[in-house]
Amino acid sequence: MKKVQLSLGLLLIASALQAQVTIGPKLGLNVNYENYKFSGDYSGTQENSKTAKVGYQAGVAINLKTSDYFSVRPEVLFNVMGGETSFGDGDNNTRTVKTTYNYLSVPLNFVGTFDAGPGKINIFVAPQFSIGLNGKYSYQADSSGLFVNTQYSQSGSLQTGKVPDDNNGDTGYFNQMAWGINYGVGYQIKGLLFTGQYHMGLTNTQPHYANSDQEAHRGDVVTKNYGFTIGLTYFFGDTDDE
Repeated sequence: MKKVQLSLGLLLIASALQAQVTIGPKLGLNVNYENYKFSGDYSGTQENSKTAKVGYQAGVAINLKTSDYFSVRPEVLFNVMGGETSFGDGDNNTRTVKTTYNYLSVPLNFVGTFDAGPGKINIFVAPQFSIGLNGKYSYQADSSGLFVNTQYSQSGSLQTGKVPDDNNGDTGYFNQMAWGINYGVGYQIKGLLFTGQYHMGLTNTQPHYANSDQEAHRGDVVTKNYGFTIGLTYFFGDTDDE
């Protein structure tokens, strides 16, 4: 992973040295979900339904134009993701988990541009690295039997780091590091850029554990973010030829 980061950094530096540079603010609307996969001790659990988490992203984009048809566009974004998922085990036991994750995300877009009418079409793909900041969650459980109906709910804040052995409070945890891939299309007229993209998370958002036995079973539940973003960016500077 360090070699990948170094390679991307060297590519960005090389592009900046020979590029036409413009910079501007970016705002986006996120429609995000979480995908759950169960194995091991949880192999009998199945997803029942998903509900989108509607969030946003805001930050800055830098466009490094290296030719009439290609540019490199790094972004630094405050990024709100998450989702609501309901699942059960086939024995009338259901669980619903709702999460909100706040990230600092850095996508590195590789952009192809093509003339289309008064502007240009953008086609892009981007590896994205995110650092978890904080978040919140809510959890509801319903165990319905012939004679007993038990319901339980809990909510609290989310923080990054390993789950401690003595974690008995309402604080939850999630994985601080997250990698993903974005790809999408856009249309730019002068400095104004409209984009639509799909994000696919590659990293398990489940936390690591201080307890070695719990850490060994961390992979029994794997959750990954995915979703769509509609974005608007305005670039300042010389955009006549972009």
